[in-house]
Amino acid sequence: MKFFHSVDDVKGFPEPVLTIGNYDGVHIGHQRIINRVVEIARSKAGTPMLMTFNPHPLSILRPERHLGLLMPFYIKKRFIEEYGIEVLIAMEFTDTLRRTPPEDFINNILIEKLGISALIVGYDFKFGIGGSGNTEMLKRECSSRGIYFEAVDAVTLDGDKVGSNRIRRLILEGDVHRAAQLLGRPYFIEGKVTGGEKRGRIMGFPTVNLDTSFEIIPREGVYISEVGIGSVRYTSVTNIGRNPTFDGKSLTIETFILDFTGDLYGTEISLYFHERIRDEKRFDSPEELIKQINRDVVLAKEFFSRL
Repeated sequence: MKFFHSVDDVKGFPEPVLTIGNYDGVHIGHQRIINRVVEIARSKAGTPMLMTFNPHPLSILRPERHLGLLMPFYIKKRFIEEYGIEVLIAMEFTDTLRRTPPEDFINNILIEKLGISALIVGYDFKFGIGGSGNTEMLKRECSSRGIYFEAVDAVTLDGDKVGSNRIRRLILEGDVHRAAQLLGRPYFIEGKVTGGEKRGRIMGFPTVNLDTSFEIIPREGVYISEVGIGSVRYTSVTNIGRNPTFDGKSLTIETFILDFTGDLYGTEISLYFHERIRDEKRFDSPEELIKQINRDVVLAKEFFSRL
């Protein structure tokens, strides 16, 4: 995949078929749009392209409503490429871009700079100053220029409209199972294994502590999870919380990896969340905590035996 920060550098690609959006999470609704872009590009022997923005416009326009990103840009970029986009343009969301009239965005960027032959966007796409541009304007302007245009309908799952904000709320509420259905894959975070208090090792459940820069962390509690080390995934149980049994104060992400031995200190790992199984709670003794961890491990094994 070719990657650009400016439309001025995007030259020489046949029959550009473009989609535009933030694409945070690259969820199943986003995937439907990307699939249409790839299909239409193939039919025209053209180039599937995606334009996104960095930073996320909402973080500047309405920071009080911005809950954080589902994934950092490098992860988003990876998924966009996997789904078939050949050219990715990450426009810097500047004050100039924010104040661009929608007509100028269409004429100066989409037509003059990129020379698009087709444009595919989501049903609720807005652009230009104050979000004054919409799909009706794009349909009208594209039609007058002989450019194929399509607004893809919302994707719903069991009556739940798929959207990045909805997925964020689900994860923050701890409903990672439902979030995974809307994402089309388990929600995951990445980071580096750091040193901890080593209490788990003493109790017979050595854990890895994850230090992550991901912005969305699931609600405190205990989760059935998987740890990705390179290309291998291991069944695990993860506790997100403050270790109340030991009077902990700071939030930690601790994971016990089943059937694994080895020192992971300093290793970059991925942590996939499958199911929240209980709240974190204070136990009267370490022995009571050990009994509960054993029950958590049994639940994790049963979960993966059903897959």
